This record gives sequence, structure tokens and C-alpha cells, in this order.
Amino acid sequence: MKKEATLELLTIKQASEWASEYSKKKVTPSNISYLIQYGRIRKNGSNGSTLIDKQELIKYYDSYLGKRELEWKGLLGEDLNWALSFDHLKEADTTKHVHRLHPYKGKFIPQLVEYFLDDHTDDYKKEIYFNKGDIVLDPFCGSGTTIVQANELGMHAIGIDVSAFNSLICNAKIGKYDFVDLDYEIKKITKALKQFITDSNTVKFENKLTQELTKFNNKYFPSPEYKYKVALREIEENKYGIEKENEFLPIFTNLVKEYDIQLTQDKYNSFLDRWYLHHVRTEIDFTCSLIKQIKNPSTKKVLSIILSRTVRSCRATTHADLATLKHPVTSTYYCSKHGKMCKPLFSILS
Repeated sequence: MKKEATLELLTIKQASEWASEYSKKKVTPSNISYLIQYGRIRKNGSNGSTLIDKQELIKYYDSYLGKRELEWKGLLGEDLNWALSFDHLKEADTTKHVHRLHPYKGKFIPQLVEYFLDDHTDDYKKEIYFNKGDIVLDPFCGSGTTIVQANELGMHAIGIDVSAFNSLICNAKIGKYDFVDLDYEIKKITKALKQFITDSNTVKFENKLTQELTKFNNKYFPSPEYKYKVALREIEENKYGIEKENEFLPIFTNLVKEYDIQLTQDKYNSFLDRWYLHHVRTEIDFTCSLIKQIKNPSTKKVLSIILSRTVRSCRATTHADLATLKHPVTSTYYCSKHGKMCKPLFSILS
């Protein structure tokens, strides 16, 4: 009789240590928790403990380790400098400090700029092209990655861009600020917004909706079991998601009627009219009016960028459709990104 193989189970901490050594790059406990949460590997254990099968980890990391490098070298040749892919870096590294201030489509990572600006040489970079005190010109500066890295390396930098908003972001990233004033204005506006929506039916509606969604998701989309079954194709995600979306819709509709919620705006002429729910637009306009009253110009610029980032996150769209908007979403929906029922935002406060 064939003896069954004994599972080698690891804690999340042990799994992160093993994966770091196996993949030759830093894998944190949070990274391992992410794999469990999104159904890439199965959660074992009970009574609150989480254990991971080492063989599943091996299978997961073997499925992609070095795969991208081999594919690109197959397309472009063995002399490809794969180090410039910075494939080993986490998002936290490539969006370090001020580079995370505001999203910008198509920006390159700061490490790539550093590679060409700094004073190191290697097999590919034979010469040093820039030195401290030099002036670096970026004629299409975008969100200012080159400007920031030049400053960080002790160089002067000049950026040019046709977009006034890009210029605003660039200048904000390298400006100097009165942090006491900035903190004061942020807290003042947040307090005013809280007071503005205190008695709002929309806030009460969203709180109740969140409660109902939590109950529904716990029942039909238990995490991480549901995502793991989807990954193994034990559940047909599209069919199941649409079925549960339709099942929850009457609950949403009844809450809208109960709290007398106006979902869409009265007009549909501009981007702000089309892509923002009625109450969100009201809060945006209110906050914008407060920012316009700020006296300190540098504080006003930073608050404008904070509002812009907030506004970008509050568009009436699905979590999987942030980059290329398709159609406004005004009700709850099955979210393939999170593997559960989600909702559009009804307030910008959070």
C-alpha cells in the first residue's frame, strides 16, 4: 500500500522567510497573506492559525520565477540588460517617497532614472554622464520623476510640460512647505466636510448598505476559500458573479428608496456630471470651495493635488476599470478584482 506524503506546513512568517530565500528577493509576511487572500495558495489550519503547504508555495513560485526574463530575451536577444527591468523590486520601492503623491499613467520608475544619472558604471553603462551640480533638462517631464531624482542626486533640474497639472505635480514634489499650516488646513477642511455631511441620508444609507454587503459577502464569497475555488476553476466566476449581483440588487434598490437617495446628477454634460454620483459631486464642490479660500499658495497647491487624487478615486466605476472608463456604475456589482460584491463610493470623506 502506497504511503501518502506528509504535508510540510509553514506559518506565514516561515513562508515569507522560505520564499525570500527561494526567490532571491524580499518576500514579506504581507506578500504571503496577499497570496492567500487572492486564492493563489490555499489556507490550512484552524482555530485562528494560518498554515501554508510548502509544496503549493514551490508550485506558485516555480510558475513565474525567471519566466519574464526568458520570454523577453527570446524576443530581443541574450544581450538584453535584464537588470534594467528592475523585476526584483516591489511597488513600495518603485513608488518611494513623493513618487506616490498622485497617479500618472505611463510614468517610469525612479530607479531607471537613477541608473542613468548616478555615478556608477557597469557592463552596459561604461561612462558617467552626469555629476553633482550639473543641470538636467527634461523637456517632457510628466509627473516629475526625473526632476525629483536629479534633486536627490545633488543636481539642478528643469522640467517642461504642456500640461499645467503636470507642472503643478512636479513643483509640489520638489517644493518647500510650512507643514504646520498644511496640517492645520487639512484638519480644518476634513472637520468642515464631516459637519457638512453629518445629517446626510446618504451617509446613513452607505453605512446600512455596507452592513448588508458584509453579510452577503460573508455568506456567498467567503475569503479566501471562494477565490481559491475560482483559481482552481471549481466555480465559474462570471456566471456565479452575475447571479449573485442580480440576487443582491433588490436589497440595494430597497435601500435607495428607503433613504430617498438621488444617485445621478441632474445634468450629464461634462466629465464631472457623468462620472460622479450626486452626493459625491456635492462633496467635491464643497471641498473645492474651501481650498480656494486658503491664503498660503504652496499649501493651496498641495491641497489641490490631494483633492485631485481623492476625486480620481471616487469616480463611479468598478475597481477593475480605473484606467479605461467604460460606463458609470450607480449600483452594487460583482467585483472580479476583489472577488466579492462591491459598491461605488457615495462619499469622499474616507
